[in-house]
Amino acid sequence: MKKLLGIVVLVLLWSGSAFSKTINSYEDLDLTSKPKKVLSKSKTKALWNAFSKAKECFEHPTYGEGFGYKLTKQKEDYFIKKKWITPFYKLSDEDKHKISLSRAPKPLEKIKLDESYGEELEEANFAMNYFQEAAYAGRASNNEENINKIKAVLLDWAQKDALRKGINVSWGKKPVDWQMMVLINSILTTTAVIADKLDAEERKILGPWLNNLVKKVAKSRWKDRQDNKAYLTSYITMIWGLMINDLKAVQHSIDVVKLAINDMRPDGSFPIDTQRSGMGLKYNADSYGYLLMMASLLKDTTEQDLFKYNVDGRSLHNGADFVIKGIMDPSKTNQIYAISCPGGGDRWGSIEKPSKSFIKSSTYLMVYVSKFPDYKNSDVVLKKYNDTYNNKYLPKIKSEPSRVFTLHPMLITK
Repeated sequence: MKKLLGIVVLVLLWSGSAFSKTINSYEDLDLTSKPKKVLSKSKTKALWNAFSKAKECFEHPTYGEGFGYKLTKQKEDYFIKKKWITPFYKLSDEDKHKISLSRAPKPLEKIKLDESYGEELEEANFAMNYFQEAAYAGRASNNEENINKIKAVLLDWAQKDALRKGINVSWGKKPVDWQMMVLINSILTTTAVIADKLDAEERKILGPWLNNLVKKVAKSRWKDRQDNKAYLTSYITMIWGLMINDLKAVQHSIDVVKLAINDMRPDGSFPIDTQRSGMGLKYNADSYGYLLMMASLLKDTTEQDLFKYNVDGRSLHNGADFVIKGIMDPSKTNQIYAISCPGGGDRWGSIEKPSKSFIKSSTYLMVYVSKFPDYKNSDVVLKKYNDTYNNKYLPKIKSEPSRVFTLHPMLITK
């Protein structure tokens, strides 16, 4: 009898494992079950209160260790046979927007990083600015000349294997540098914007190159899993997964969002990012922005709703509450959790006088309000951002595009 029960258990375990790895359609995505690595209730509360135990940021036990993802390396044939889709929202099918592209950046084949906190490479920023313009050109108009120019630049970068060396930092587990991730995201977003216009030969060239870059990003890990950089990593992974129909990659990003909600405090704040002194609110807002956009992209593209995921009353709705609380009263809100952070937060603000840069970049809250018009803080968000949409590219969307999202949030998701 015991032997029979053992066989039954093994069969159930095997079938459960096999089922969990079989994702053939959007309907197979798991948005409800508890993700792996969820902390116990006692350790979750210890994570929430880590800021009160440490003299400086990061000087506390690691309650949720950072982790990476082993992205599938697709064969060349996969890119040739499978058409790509764009997961982004198109403003209009009419060519009303005259966008002139800037001078194209030369492929950055080898990178020499300045790893000092907050330092960035000028040539990488130049390239990011170009791909941001290119993404707008591809999303806001149907100008065939611009599309062909963008294709030419992307193909040139791919054929020269740009960013093949030097994009990883030397410390920790050697993740991809933050600025390099933002650059890779801008390249991937630009590609995804015109994904349905790429033919088999173009996908054959771009696919393996982008696959390798996103694979390096996905593999990246930091000390704590609650880190805005970890969520940016998953955001990039989700765009890739949706574009090429790698649903395992999409599922991984879904699990990261679910795990983030498990780690989030009841007031919607994120425990590691909020402790970072003068940048606490900024990093917290970045964390929420990536999570919100992943859930929004998923809902728009697949009709699968991560906003319904709930852990003891905590959901993505709570995250919006805390970001707005910070916008309304930055100093008071930052002082709740911020502690000294000499190596990652003190440079651009203090506990009492935090950086307010996150207020300008939190236009993504308009995406939240558009999905939840009856939200209790909708009026606050609308009053703050609705009349600031004033951009040279788009008459209907006037505020600045997001540097980390590349496109304006309202072009990423409805």
